Formats: sequence, structure tokens, C-alpha cells
Amino acid sequence: MARMRDIKAVQRTVAALLLLLLLHLVSSHFGKRLWLNLTSSEPVGLYRMEKLDRTVKRGEMVVMSIPTGFQSYVYGRKWLPAGWPLLKHVGAVPGDLYCCESSTFSINGVIIGPVYATDSDGLPLPRIEGCHPVPQGHFLPVATGLNTSFDGRYMGPVPLSAVIGLVQPIWTFQTE
Repeated sequence: MARMRDIKAVQRTVAALLLLLLLHLVSSHFGKRLWLNLTSSEPVGLYRMEKLDRTVKRGEMVVMSIPTGFQSYVYGRKWLPAGWPLLKHVGAVPGDLYCCESSTFSINGVIIGPVYATDSDGLPLPRIEGCHPVPQGHFLPVATGLNTSFDGRYMGPVPLSAVIGLVQPIWTFQTE
């Protein structure tokens, strides 16, 4: 009986993902600005995207280009297909202080999560040590759904010019 429930849950998840993909394809064809997230670093689902015409605020979600110096990690290790951007929360803004100390990542004294020396394949990750302010014209991207996500704890602050758009969830769900 439990196995049948597991199969039905997988079927519902696959159907939902196919529906999201279809919605994404239709919106792309007709020029609507929708974003489909299928990664677990932020909630899986459909998001509405709008152009960024101001500075970002802490807690907002953005779709962002991956800074050049970090593309070899994301694309080279096949975490995402080449050219795909990231969906992340804005964890810190100019003037905020982020710290990577003793394998712990914090913003303004609040612990956000761990910092790992290696990825799940045992390959080294970039390392930031100490506490640093977020400079003007930058923000610190943070994943809220996955402690092992590649975000500001490894990249540091990212220029606002990397933001492709702000996103708001339309329909999201937990995959686990």
C-alpha cells in the first residue's frame, strides 16, 4: 500500500513538472515573463519575473547571471546546463556584514548555514574567510532551500548588473 502511494506521489510530481514546463514554453513563445525553477536551492515552481529598475531589497528573489569567475564550478561540474542563470534570494545588501568563519556562514550576526570545503563529489570549493561588508552596487545571493547550494558563501557579493530580473512565486511546492 505504501509503495502505491509512493508511485502516485512520483506521478503527481512528474505531471506537475510537465505542466510547469508547458507553461514556461507557452509563456516564452508569447513573450510573457515567467520563470520555471526545477532546482532544489529555492522552491520548485513557477515564478513571475519583472525587470529590475531599482536596487534590490533583502529577502527579494532574483534570477541572476553567474559571475565569470564561478561559471567553471556551476557549468563545469554540471550543476546546471551551460548558460543557465541562478535563482536566489537577496541575503544581504550594501552595508550588511557577511562572515564565513569556522565553516559557518552568517549575515549581520545571524547564522545562515554551513560552509563546505568540498562539493558532494569531494572537489574543492572557493573559500571566503572572515567578515566583509557588501559594497555599494552589489548584493549577496543566498539559497534558502538547500544548505549545499552554491551561493554568496562561496562567490561573495555579486554586482547588481548580474540581475536578470526580480521574481515572485506564482505556484511552488516542496519536492521532498
